[in-house]
Amino acid sequence: MTVPREYIGLWRREGIWRSNGSSDTTTLVLWFQSARWHIDSRGFAGATVVEGARCEWRPEIAFPALGPGIDAGTMRFDGAGKVEETGIDGSYREQWLRIDAGPVHAQRLERDDGALAWLITGAEWMAWAHGHPGGTAQFSIAKGDAATLPPGAGSGWRVSASDD
Repeated sequence: MTVPREYIGLWRREGIWRSNGSSDTTTLVLWFQSARWHIDSRGFAGATVVEGARCEWRPEIAFPALGPGIDAGTMRFDGAGKVEETGIDGSYREQWLRIDAGPVHAQRLERDDGALAWLITGAEWMAWAHGHPGGTAQFSIAKGDAATLPPGAGSGWRVSASDD
């Protein structure tokens, strides 16, 4: 299953406002979205499922570990470059600005030791996330034409699925 076209690209969070009154408009948070997978700079990566206005992120790796709850929100797009996400539990609202609409290519990789990885690339950027489910995860982001595994990615990776 793939996400609708308006989701695909590189997004920067403009701010988050929580129901407890706290907010954050200064922390840099990036969301890399391909047709099937996401990498979030806060430390998680995995599959994305969209049903109507509801978007759910299903991380397979995360560090620090995410709680047991569902990570889902209702999405309201404002043109092609902005989206407002409201948590399905009403606990937060986030504003996102699209930095790059694509084209985007992504691969999901596996290694014999059980490690998983995602490589998502755009015209001028790439995001790489790898780790063991339930263990530590590592993330890197690069600007420029760098559609290869970054230094320190290790070896033994095989592509298990691709958006292409």
